[in-house]
Amino acid sequence: MKLLNEFAIQLYSVRDVMENNFTGTLEKLGSKGMGYTGVEFAGFGGLTAEEMKKALADNGLKPISSHTGLERLLTALDEEITYHKDIGAEYIICPYAEMETKADVLELAKKLTPVTEKITAAGLKFGYHNHAHEFIKDEGEYLLDILFDNLPDEAVMELDVYWTEYAGIDTKAYMDKHKNRLELLHIKQIGKDKHNVELDKGLIDFKDLIKKAGMNGVKHFILEQEEYETTSLASVKNAINYINSLRE
Repeated sequence: MKLLNEFAIQLYSVRDVMENNFTGTLEKLGSKGMGYTGVEFAGFGGLTAEEMKKALADNGLKPISSHTGLERLLTALDEEITYHKDIGAEYIICPYAEMETKADVLELAKKLTPVTEKITAAGLKFGYHNHAHEFIKDEGEYLLDILFDNLPDEAVMELDVYWTEYAGIDTKAYMDKHKNRLELLHIKQIGKDKHNVELDKGLIDFKDLIKKAGMNGVKHFILEQEEYETTSLASVKNAINYINSLRE
């Protein structure tokens, strides 16, 4: 599968080792190590943009995106935009927001609309990453659908397939529904007990899912691993070995 020639990792997956050795962990993940080709940030480890660019270049890693909390988006957006542009990242993603009703979502959309517009004007893209609670229904609609119906057309979706499966959603049908928005896919496996399990040991057929995502225009596939059989590094190494086994 051609799209799998590039495979990124959400750095939250190795948060325990990143805390102690940010650049050293990038070396283990990138071209000198496991072979990931891109990263999605969950914080920048205190590195300046110049230091980050060098660390990424040294390890053959492309800066795809970041998970940037709602508070930062609302209070420090200019700073975030500058940093992302300086390191060459493409997307700024809101990773989570509380919502229980349609009214909650409409209020959130009001806040995120100017955020989307400002990020777009700067030449970047804004996106939203789901969990399971966005698939609560209000007035017969999923909260996530209501959110995107009330955001500018430029806002993109980062679909986390673990959470769609957790919520009992038909992931492939949902990808079809939002193919005009869906640009990033979180590759995360679910087990029979609904825990996040090793990529090659759960219920999702990733070969089939990734083919479907490719047909729907997904641009970036990003591993996210939150639970581990042994260690975080062993888990993400197993994950990329599995992904490599799917290549055609």
